[in-house]
Amino acid sequence: MANTNQPPDPKEEPDLHPKEELSTEMQKKLLEAYCAEKEGKFEEARKLFIQLNRKDDAVRCSEQLNQFSRRRNNNRNIIILTITSALLFIAFLIALITLNERQRNLVYPSVKWTNPANVELSSYPPWFLYDKKDKHIKTRVVMDEKMSFELEKIYPISADTTHFTEFRQAVSKLAFISTDMKGSYYWLLLLVSGLASVVGVLIREILDLIRHYCYEKDLDFKTWWPWYLLRPFVGFMIGVMLILFSGTDLLINSVGDSSETYLIAIAIIAGISVEDVMFRIRKVSQVLFGNSSQDSDSDAKSGSEDKNGKKTNTTPPNPNEKNPTAETENNVG
Repeated sequence: MANTNQPPDPKEEPDLHPKEELSTEMQKKLLEAYCAEKEGKFEEARKLFIQLNRKDDAVRCSEQLNQFSRRRNNNRNIIILTITSALLFIAFLIALITLNERQRNLVYPSVKWTNPANVELSSYPPWFLYDKKDKHIKTRVVMDEKMSFELEKIYPISADTTHFTEFRQAVSKLAFISTDMKGSYYWLLLLVSGLASVVGVLIREILDLIRHYCYEKDLDFKTWWPWYLLRPFVGFMIGVMLILFSGTDLLINSVGDSSETYLIAIAIIAGISVEDVMFRIRKVSQVLFGNSSQDSDSDAKSGSEDKNGKKTNTTPPNPNEKNPTAETENNVG
């Protein structure tokens, strides 16, 4: 007995929606639409596809229009960023030249030291000078305690121990007088250091911009404009902070050189790597204002947890860094 509940063979079902034959005029419009799309006239092609009721082709043209609009917007923003970068770099050069002129016209502090034992000082740093003719010691930088101790070591105690106290007193007086030199151009040094850090930020941004626009072709100013706009301001503040912290070992490890050229170079490097500086500041704040062990535990637990108890990182992503997790999953797949 035949099974009446057996579904009919789909091959035997009649075609309820037969394929519509295109008329000659519609075929002509379809050809015009494809040609317009091929020539980059996506708006014209999209209208023709809509008239022909070809939704997939119309959506494809809309995506091309959106991509073209985004690229045109990127081009305008790139021009603005280039002009702004050039103006900021010119401002940095002007401030640097002004600082150099101020230093050239500066009268460096000096202290009289008669050198009664006529000892020969060993090699001393380039910012220090002993004028044998005028019997004066001079400095080009603001001296701190470490610099004073460094100068005391150049005195050959083995040759003369009687007059070492006089030399040490002269060095201490020179360090005290040198602090007055700092205020004469300190505000200008803050400005130059801040602009130097901005230059470092712009170097990083321009290189990343070229990579995303020319190679990866995924630049999207509409989404990431705060990242490109606000980083120079953060860089300027970090450059100012470097000068404020230059007399300590909190951010910069002492290398025996606190000259303005060294600090400005450090500010440029800090601008290129803002994230590393912020990480260092975070560590300093943990040491100064909190229990480092507790803060480390809180940092480990700072990530939120999803429904399955899996920790997620709350740090905002960097548009110029690929997601390592995604890369790992792609490699595994």
